[in-house]
Amino acid sequence: MLVFLLHILISFTVLGIAFFPIHTVNFKSSRLNNMVGIYGIGSIVIVGLGMYIGGGESLQAYIYITVIVQLVILGLFLLINLLIKKVGFLQILNICSICLVTISLLFYIFYICMTFIYY
Repeated sequence: MLVFLLHILISFTVLGIAFFPIHTVNFKSSRLNNMVGIYGIGSIVIVGLGMYIGGGESLQAYIYITVIVQLVILGLFLLINLLIKKVGFLQILNICSICLVTISLLFYIFYICMTFIYY
């Protein structure tokens, strides 16, 4: 039961992290804004696939590592949101947001691969 709850927590945290830049990232180029939208759509596909094939029977160390990494990334997003409210939209904050989403999705893919291997 705990494994299932951690799996749901990780999946929804990744989904929330992937949709966070949609509201905070503001590029002048429409191409970069489209890239942020593609990250949102791609994250729906990745999390949906992860919910379908993920989930194991026993607690492994990679589950805890993934939870901690996702929560740290969520905390960094809250810090970026605070900086955006204070300073405004800056190019470096936009790039940091995109990089954090990429790291979050890569850790989620690692989590799904490890769940699939150890299942």
